[in-house]
Amino acid sequence: MVAQEAGTSPAAKQLIVATAGLLDSEWDQTYDGAHNGVTTITSEYGEMNHMLATRGVMFIREMFDTILNQPREKREALLLARKDEIISRLNNDYMRPWFGQKTDGRVVDLEEMTYTEVISRAVNLMYVAHQQRWTDASFCKFVIDFVDRVEGRMCITAPGSSLSAELFDVDPREYATRVSEMYPESVSQLLTSEDVQFFISMCKRRGQKPLPFVPVLDVDFGVLFMKDMTCQSDDLDSVIDQDPQRVCIQQGPVAVQYSTVVDEPVKDILDGIYHGHIASLVQRLHDGDESQIPVVEYIGAEPVPMSLSESVDVCESETERVFVLPTQAERLPELDAWLQMLAGPHKSWLHALVTASAIVQDAKYAENYIRKLLRARPGRTATVHLESGLPSLLTIVDTNGVLELTIKCDADRTVRLTIYHKSLYGVVVPFSLEFTYNPSQNLTPIHGSKQRDDESVRKLCIDTWVANAGVPTVFEDVVDSNTVVKSSLTITEEHSRGFCESVGNQAWQYTFARDGILQAPMEYAHIAFTRNMLRLLQSSVFGFGQVNVVHMYNDVTLEDGAHSLILGDELITTARIDGLVNLVPGKKITLYCTIERHGKKVATVKSAFLSRSHYIDIGNAFERYPQQLITIMLPSAADIAALELNEWFIYCEDTAATLKTNAPIEFCLDSEYRYKSTDMYSSINTTGTVTVQGQNGKRVTIAKVDYKWDTAVKDPVVEFLNRFKIASDIRQFADGGYLLTTKANAHLSQATVPDSNANYAKYSLDGNPFHLNPYISDFAELPGTITHGMWTSASTRAIVENLAADGQPERI
Repeated sequence: MVAQEAGTSPAAKQLIVATAGLLDSEWDQTYDGAHNGVTTITSEYGEMNHMLATRGVMFIREMFDTILNQPREKREALLLARKDEIISRLNNDYMRPWFGQKTDGRVVDLEEMTYTEVISRAVNLMYVAHQQRWTDASFCKFVIDFVDRVEGRMCITAPGSSLSAELFDVDPREYATRVSEMYPESVSQLLTSEDVQFFISMCKRRGQKPLPFVPVLDVDFGVLFMKDMTCQSDDLDSVIDQDPQRVCIQQGPVAVQYSTVVDEPVKDILDGIYHGHIASLVQRLHDGDESQIPVVEYIGAEPVPMSLSESVDVCESETERVFVLPTQAERLPELDAWLQMLAGPHKSWLHALVTASAIVQDAKYAENYIRKLLRARPGRTATVHLESGLPSLLTIVDTNGVLELTIKCDADRTVRLTIYHKSLYGVVVPFSLEFTYNPSQNLTPIHGSKQRDDESVRKLCIDTWVANAGVPTVFEDVVDSNTVVKSSLTITEEHSRGFCESVGNQAWQYTFARDGILQAPMEYAHIAFTRNMLRLLQSSVFGFGQVNVVHMYNDVTLEDGAHSLILGDELITTARIDGLVNLVPGKKITLYCTIERHGKKVATVKSAFLSRSHYIDIGNAFERYPQQLITIMLPSAADIAALELNEWFIYCEDTAATLKTNAPIEFCLDSEYRYKSTDMYSSINTTGTVTVQGQNGKRVTIAKVDYKWDTAVKDPVVEFLNRFKIASDIRQFADGGYLLTTKANAHLSQATVPDSNANYAKYSLDGNPFHLNPYISDFAELPGTITHGMWTSASTRAIVENLAADGQPERI
């Protein structure tokens, strides 16, 4: 409490420093009274509190011992029997004086005061005049509320304006004068009994700051007298005479003897405790001789002698230890035994790295994922390079001797773990994670950073995207959510055949040309979009969180009348981010892409991804809903009139068609919403067209929709249309459908997941390292290099194409 950073008042700090305190064997004497400037009292909650023995605290102790420890129903009589004495002690010794006082200074009861005397006294006790501030903001409201009561009492007719409303802009010391000027009788009229009770009830209102005075001696005296009794030691300026002897200063009877310097920085205090503790231990354990203190690398688990099974070939020398793991998974060593062998017989940075159960990430503990990265893998060779008998570098290579992972500790104790990922075209892309080896931190000597890991993951994804291009490419970042990205892809026979083979699609239309035309599967709509999709997922607009991305859904819609994709088609893709919002589990990004061929749109693709445990600033959140089709039906002329009255509904000047009751009206809308908070938009922009069926049976545009607004909770356009929306979904089968498979063809409905994702990644253009590199998938806490979700989609569609469409792709 005497620290430089403490809010304790300077005079209270001086009082603490001047207090002698007690030894550890003597502190319980404070239960009987004041000893060496410290005593123990019972708080308003019935708990024992150590306090400096100020006049105010000793008054509390006396009141508790004689009155407040008695049954509640007996207290008022005991208080009134000593009324003059108690009021005198309140005014002379305590931080909360007796409220009742006349203008000439005479002590009185509340009912003997005039209205202006009450206002003046309240301001004097609640407003710190020399600092021109209220002790607490709630005290201003207290006085204003009483002025409201006075005005209601004095005013015979309704005033033109409220006096209390004007007082917020007036110096509080003028409150009583302003009231007396408007209501002269308030100067001489004593409080009525109703207003006395009103004032006392205000003093006992729940939720307000305890008042700095005692207005009455009744059964609630203990609450008025003691509630929040230490708060005024932090604000002596608000106490009468700024006397620290009036307040309650909480301080331990033993601890106070060590508070010897006023405004000592808390760092110096904690350093003194730290070094004093060390000195005490050195004295007790080593007779004060620091040279006898044993030196260790760090305080933690000691290395455990381990021996690996004969399945692991071990070769040791002065400069390295080499471990060759078996190629059979069932013969691999257990995790703990393997990591202990890697760590070696001595404590070191490597021992800490592989044995610590947790690492410190910023201000949190996280599971040590490095242990999982270093688990034994079939056919690998791990080499621990040694300098002076201690590890300096760890390398892991695969069965072909290709470097997969390295870990090195620099002279500044920076530990760098690097995974060497190979792109679709064999380019090595390093993925580096950085840690700090801090042996002085007991039990958790390895420190990392979640932010730094996220930055490394994004860099890995960008570098992989560039390397997977196959040609010299530069990653062009997307920093504006309105940016549109474009690309093109030409379907070739080699690529199409390779893709079909990777997903098990054996349809003859993709293998044999008919009339010189070889078809390509509709997955090319998504393949053409894949590179731009990954670019947007790695953009600055999306930010970090690639390691936790989950593909929520993928929707490919072919345009009505569009012919099947064929070899030689050049697909032009135009993509953008259509939404970026926060959900409970993380941020959701929605991507929208159109695919054109020969200048005509052939398909649209909409994909959504969730980045778990990562969020965006709410001010950057937005959603777009392009080409929303909403069909409504208005049952009455009044409903048509209601639609036409909306400012956002604008008739086309050249239309002759009209709206009719009970006839379908189709709205095609493009909406964009930007967020101010989770449940409020900062802007809404909804535009579109309105069509009806003309006399010739064709759709006719009769109106436009144009709505723009700033802050809003809902979109009134969509809200209105939803009231009259009719279902557009039509069930194809009244009986709920039928089975495609029988016992005879059940094998046709099965797909076999490939042993490796590399082939599909090559032809789908999705070289996501989390699907290909076992170390990176372990880092992402995946069960392995999991199969692409789009592989499952493509192989499933091939089965449906075969069974439901009789092997005719054009029917899908």
